[in-house]
Amino acid sequence: MRKSRKPIVIASRRSLLARRQAEIIGTTLGRLSPHVTVQYRWIESQADQLTDVPLSDAGGKGLFVRAIERALLTERADIAVHSVKDLPAEENTQGLTIAAIWPRADVRDCLIAADGAGVIDDLPHGATVGTASPRRAAQLLRIRPDLSIQLIRGNVETRLAKVMQDRECDATLLAVAGLHRANLHEHAAHPIDLSLMLPAAGQGALAIQCRTDDPVTIRRCLPINDPITAAAVHAERRLVAALKGDCHSPIAVLGVPLGENAVDGFRLRVRVLSCDGTRCLEDKKRSSGKELDKTVKDMAAGLIQRGVQMLLHDTVNVIESPDRVKVSS
Repeated sequence: MRKSRKPIVIASRRSLLARRQAEIIGTTLGRLSPHVTVQYRWIESQADQLTDVPLSDAGGKGLFVRAIERALLTERADIAVHSVKDLPAEENTQGLTIAAIWPRADVRDCLIAADGAGVIDDLPHGATVGTASPRRAAQLLRIRPDLSIQLIRGNVETRLAKVMQDRECDATLLAVAGLHRANLHEHAAHPIDLSLMLPAAGQGALAIQCRTDDPVTIRRCLPINDPITAAAVHAERRLVAALKGDCHSPIAVLGVPLGENAVDGFRLRVRVLSCDGTRCLEDKKRSSGKELDKTVKDMAAGLIQRGVQMLLHDTVNVIESPDRVKVSS
């Protein structure tokens, strides 16, 4: 078959991290198709503009991806690169497909504290921790109920500045993978143990999205798909969706491969919390690769039977807006 010379146009958000992630994929596709030009289309999402309200109030995680997906659907771009954890687990956009999942990086969150604290227990009593993530907030409060949770949003550099320069809060949590991809390695020195802080579904992985009616682009993306990562993150997303979770659900989930191939199986862990961290339901199971779908359904059914919906309907607001919180000195 004659190779297409159609350029590859990649759409992504404008932030430093999003650009770096898009360039990782673009560079790889360029090496695989050296006869093809790779171009970029940088787009500002609505979520990037609304940094003073929680995502749940602004419209959910989908705000990060809708503008990018519109570029695909209107054929202004061929590929969109997303952090998998930014993709809503409960919905798929008609006409689009995830053609590939890039190999997963470090799944952990890390602590970044103005005073240099390296572990959560070292934060001062009553310290203010900035985050917009109910998952992070609930797990923090489960460990340290004395902490005050303050809303901070924005790109990685903005959140770092609010802690390290402006001192709007005493600490924050960021994904280790994102800090490394943005070449901010020095801020990733204090990863949090997974026993304390499980990640969001898909954390550390990148999704390459295309139009379903674009076989040329899909075929170009297939070689960069990592089957092990893909199996794990799709299982994580299915579990969140089965629990009817969304962007303001304190759900943490992780699928860990048990070998070098998807057929070797996975260990799935899930943690669902009340917003204030006082109540928690957990489960973990091992599964063969072939039984992964069944394991996800069994875990969801078990959690539902144990009353998980009560936790997910918890309406306690623990993430305060900055103007309602006195920041620790």
